[in-house]
Amino acid sequence: MSGHDPEQLPIHEIREALLAAVRAEGRVVVQAPTGSGKSTQIPQMLLDAGCAGDGEIVVLQPRRLAARMLARRVAQERGAPLGGEVGYQVRMEARVSAQTRIRFVTEGIVLRQLVADPRLARVSVLIFDEFHERHLYGDITLGRALQLQRTARPDLKIVVMSATLETARLTDYLAPCREVVSAGRTYPVDVRFLPKPVNFEREPVWEVAARVVGDLVADGVPGDVLVFMPGAYEIGRTCEALRHRLRGAEVDVLPLHGELPVEDQDRAVDASQRRKIIVATNIAETSLTIPGVRVVVDSGLARVQRFDPQRGIDTLLVEKISHASAEQRAGRAGRTAPGICVRLWTAREHAHRPMAETPEIRRRDLAEVLLTLKGTGVADVDGFPWLDAPEPKALQRAKTLLADLGATAGEDGPLTDTGRAMLRFPVHPRHARMLVEGERRRCLEAVAWLVALCQGRPVLLRNPGKAAERAREAELGPEETSDFFRALAAVAFARRCRFAVEACRELGIHAQAARQVVPMAAQFMRLAGVQGADTPPESIDRRAVAACLLAGFADQGARRLDRGTLRCELVHGRRGTLARESVVQ
Repeated sequence: MSGHDPEQLPIHEIREALLAAVRAEGRVVVQAPTGSGKSTQIPQMLLDAGCAGDGEIVVLQPRRLAARMLARRVAQERGAPLGGEVGYQVRMEARVSAQTRIRFVTEGIVLRQLVADPRLARVSVLIFDEFHERHLYGDITLGRALQLQRTARPDLKIVVMSATLETARLTDYLAPCREVVSAGRTYPVDVRFLPKPVNFEREPVWEVAARVVGDLVADGVPGDVLVFMPGAYEIGRTCEALRHRLRGAEVDVLPLHGELPVEDQDRAVDASQRRKIIVATNIAETSLTIPGVRVVVDSGLARVQRFDPQRGIDTLLVEKISHASAEQRAGRAGRTAPGICVRLWTAREHAHRPMAETPEIRRRDLAEVLLTLKGTGVADVDGFPWLDAPEPKALQRAKTLLADLGATAGEDGPLTDTGRAMLRFPVHPRHARMLVEGERRRCLEAVAWLVALCQGRPVLLRNPGKAAERAREAELGPEETSDFFRALAAVAFARRCRFAVEACRELGIHAQAARQVVPMAAQFMRLAGVQGADTPPESIDRRAVAACLLAGFADQGARRLDRGTLRCELVHGRRGTLARESVVQ
């Protein structure tokens, strides 16, 4: 995404080569650097050249924020209302219509669409954007699209776009396939490392970043500044530290992450007369180009999903980024003029970082994608055309879980009626199984709220302080059976006070997280064909709800080893530790 005249973007130089490749083989790899305009311009090129016929161009994006913002930008460029000719669809949210010809979606959407429409009848072109990031659903959907193109849909066109030079394996995988390269236009970036290591345990990363930015501003370095942080929490702390350090300076400090309201996201991305310091997650690494940035300050950290075999779930961990990711971030400073990138680690530390990220398929839980694949008609999962095959143990774990949940008839068997019912809900199979059980036990509304609580960040803050704990106890009452019910009471309180940040903070409640639970619970009920209330139910059949929890997490049952410790023994001989703040003691 860029603030320049779209016709002047470098990607237009490859227009004829791109169209020729799409028309000849129906498969093409586009290698183009970030900021070249590929995300906004290539879908329009293909539509305007008639490559979609009467069908739809679907652009897969790795992040919801990118899908929404790119759709808005392309709609603006075409002078059309969002949701008309150009729209977007992400999990639990869509702005599309019967007139939509370009649809930006998150990567899991197309695979789920294949469940209902195995031929993708209305889709003429699939564009996989930012494929170099190697997200799980991008890999799987590309493999399924290839299967479809080689059988029932030879007319389906596939375009895979990457911002890196490592495209040879991808081109071989897609063969016969052409590769089209856009050189882009970049300026030199002066990459600087810290002279000595910094311990972020002693000096938090946000303080280090604020100090570096303050020094750059004091030195008169020109241009807007882009600071990379791993998540919303670190972004908030960085913004606070920057505003304190730069008070009185003529700058706007702006956060950018997926949990922000749309207006705040736009403020961070849109061109401005005032100098901006944007503090962002890796959304700004490749998906979006922010005009005016000439300085990058890189924490060198990102939140990464990895499967935790002890707990049987994916967990978000803060990890050091790779060389490839660091290069992408540094390049953001050289899109419009020579720039500077300051990395908050040393050159010696850099040498020991991995060259590239591990593809998600090698580190994520595969249960949800396996269930969806089976729903699209893939009977032989082991024979699927993987670009990178998953670890055999990970695939076996996913098969075992689906069988344990009753979603498949044995580990290699077809979907059961329960499994097909679970496919209606775009959540992890554990949560889908809870919702199906909620329907059967007639407690769907309560279960929908509980599952909604599991989809985002925790509603109740950990260790909120003694004053907040006392206020929480007084307002929400005692809770002795489940952390879920305590969290439900917190959402009900937040709803009553209209999600007022200060009122929620006094009880240690995350107002924005509570707000996001409401539409999600309603969506789960709609998917089940039930009209629910916009507030948690006051009366809950706790035994029925507990049975639903057990249906989804039977293998997560735990027993305290003794009363004097929080250590527990789990099913299959695993060990775990009960959270100290849990009401279950």
